[in-house]
Amino acid sequence: MQPDYRPIIALIYVKDDELTETFRKMFKDVRLLGGKKIVANVISNSEYWNFFANAREAILDNLDLGLEIFTWKPNEVNKMIKKIQQYNYKGFITYCSDENKYNMRKILDILPTSMKANMLRDYCK
Repeated sequence: MQPDYRPIIALIYVKDDELTETFRKMFKDVRLLGGKKIVANVISNSEYWNFFANAREAILDNLDLGLEIFTWKPNEVNKMIKKIQQYNYKGFITYCSDENKYNMRKILDILPTSMKANMLRDYCK
């Protein structure tokens, strides 16, 4: 059986102080799902350097997994979806904080049906 090297897409919409734990959870989930690569799409109003300051520890603890990170402003969701559709991905996982659940639901509602069918885990319910 051939290993599956297609990436798992992560949609992340959490507060900055929750990024470290969210990334730890994401890495754990990807390992459990047999993934080798992650494309993390972080939706945040923070600057990218602030994001890395908060997620650095979790990233350094998981260097054996391939990782691509994109940071998006909340008004760039359509650009994010177009970027995700360029990948041949295994599936995707969503993570959000309690105050961003509604916004993540709005994002999931505009996803194409073909993408919704590839949902592996949804932590925004």
